[in-house]
Amino acid sequence: MGTQYKTTIAIVGAGASGVACLIQLVIKHIVSAKIDPISIILFEKRNEFGPGLAYGTGQEGHLLNTRAGLMGIFPDEPLHFVQWMQSHQQSLGNRLDQHIHPNAYPPRMRYGEYVQAMLNYYQQEAGRHGITVKKERAEIIDAEITGDQKVILVASGCNRYIADYVILATGNPRSNNFTHLENLHAYIPSPWPAGRILTTVTDKYARVGIVGSSLTAIDAMITLVENGHKGTISFFSLEGLLPRVQPPIEAPYERKILTLSNIRKLIRETQRPLRVKDLIRFLRAEAEQHLQQQVNWKAEERRGKDPLKLLTKDIQDALGGHSIVQRILYSLRYESYPIWKMLPADQKLLFGKWIKTDVDINWHAIPMENGIKLKQMLESGQLLVIGHSDDIEWNGNHFILKTNDGKSYRADFVINASGPATSLQQMDDLPLLQQLLKRGYIEEYGPGGLMADLNTMRILTQDVTSHSPFYAIGHPLIGLQHDVNALWFNVTQADKLTDDLIQRLSR
Repeated sequence: MGTQYKTTIAIVGAGASGVACLIQLVIKHIVSAKIDPISIILFEKRNEFGPGLAYGTGQEGHLLNTRAGLMGIFPDEPLHFVQWMQSHQQSLGNRLDQHIHPNAYPPRMRYGEYVQAMLNYYQQEAGRHGITVKKERAEIIDAEITGDQKVILVASGCNRYIADYVILATGNPRSNNFTHLENLHAYIPSPWPAGRILTTVTDKYARVGIVGSSLTAIDAMITLVENGHKGTISFFSLEGLLPRVQPPIEAPYERKILTLSNIRKLIRETQRPLRVKDLIRFLRAEAEQHLQQQVNWKAEERRGKDPLKLLTKDIQDALGGHSIVQRILYSLRYESYPIWKMLPADQKLLFGKWIKTDVDINWHAIPMENGIKLKQMLESGQLLVIGHSDDIEWNGNHFILKTNDGKSYRADFVINASGPATSLQQMDDLPLLQQLLKRGYIEEYGPGGLMADLNTMRILTQDVTSHSPFYAIGHPLIGLQHDVNALWFNVTQADKLTDDLIQRLSR
């Protein structure tokens, strides 16, 4: 009797999103009846499977920017990570006692350990139920669909693998906006892995310029400072805005105006698509309704103001729960995606130009612990925040960073923390995506990333004569889904993706 054929599913990328897909495939295959046997190959180009760049930093000072109570890797079980920490409290050590509750922001490396533990457990469970799971340490750089709809995956070492379906969980690409500096030893194109910063910036008194001023820039700063750096660190960014500070406990907020119901009513009554201006109007009306007074929105503009004064007030507001815009945006956590899908492509692009930065500094705020660190750094003068800057040159001895008003600043090292590329063609450190684009297996979406069926996460192309064997999750869908950096969101998308795969495997 011959060996039964197993459908092979390849997952390219073994970070948290890729692991979430693997776990759900295993669980759903175990509980499903009359389903084809499967084999799963999990590819990862780095040394560790599970943490990925985000959660494998190795630095205790890199904290989660999302509450632990939202970080469960299973759909509809947001508290599972907290429960895992509680059950492993003795092995985690007493130093983490303050981080083992839903409102805590534990070190990201702790979350990486959790993801690894879940991966290892479900790999064992898979074996017990006849599911083959292979971990392959390899970078997949190309793929080709054969005449019988198999996918040949090519690794950087020229090894080849055959799969029936491929999940693109490639993670965040680096920024590519200063490619002319990449051959310089003193230029660090990404804060990740953190070890590269420490092996490059060995002079503890060197002047370091960090391009960007958001969460990733703060992580780069923490890498330096918590490893003894004493020199001046400067954030250079277009807007010069720091993230706001998250309150210790998220207060519930019930929206009256900025609701899905009102948005749908607007679309129905005006008989036109949703616009960014509509969202701005709804948000402002919501805030003024809550405050019972009109707001001078021009006076609320943060650009050009003293970052230390702003941060000091942000900390006070976070402790008192007084940031109404922040509370409104947090309350939209589970409704922002349906709203985003209502925006046409041209309005998504306008969102990026008009209000993305202002939304991000409120939505992607920093834990209080990091807010206090930033405040101390600004007060001591070791940290500077410089806006209106995107011009960097190397003069042979050091970097010259120029602002729009003609001022120049020097730096011995530059770290690019300006955020991941959004255009598919600019994701040049992900060669697999570039090759798929060239072969016509994926297509760009104007606001960013690629095209996919959002009900199944399956790739869409103009060739409708055949179903694509490719699925995507996370950053490759940045334009279609927007909030792809939220792990809880990607877990829900992994649920949709694996539902579709399991359905296709059912007899």
